[in-house]
Amino acid sequence: MSYLDIFIEAVSGSLTGVFQIALIVIPLMVFIEIIQDLNLLEKLTAILAPFTNLVGISPEGRLPIMAGLIFGISYGSGIIINSARQGKLTYRDIYLINLFLVICHAVLEDTILIAAIGAKWFPVLMVRFFLAVIICYVVARLMPVPLAEKSESSL
Repeated sequence: MSYLDIFIEAVSGSLTGVFQIALIVIPLMVFIEIIQDLNLLEKLTAILAPFTNLVGISPEGRLPIMAGLIFGISYGSGIIINSARQGKLTYRDIYLINLFLVICHAVLEDTILIAAIGAKWFPVLMVRFFLAVIICYVVARLMPVPLAEKSESSL
């Protein structure tokens, strides 16, 4: 096999992979924009209530977690910063939300991509979510609870 054959194989394989990912990501981004425009994200946050209550995150922390779960860390962090600047989140909430999202973020995108490569997506999704809940629960129990400490607009 010549270098030209190797180069052609590498380029065609790469372009095929990028095309397959684009077939998944582009419709997903359109779907995400529709969810945002219809303000469905806030309605979906009620699903997280049992988990956020268990971990000790305030109800105001549900929206940033849901945004991070669905849209990814970038969008979730934008909502975290906005909520923190408005004084809706404590430093403890911010820490626990970030910890949760580091472990479990962009579940919609990642799950579709995992399924596209042929892996069993449901066990991966469940392990990520419950691992995030368990770790946040443990950290929340070890973390001191400040008295009415609200975040400042120092972000």
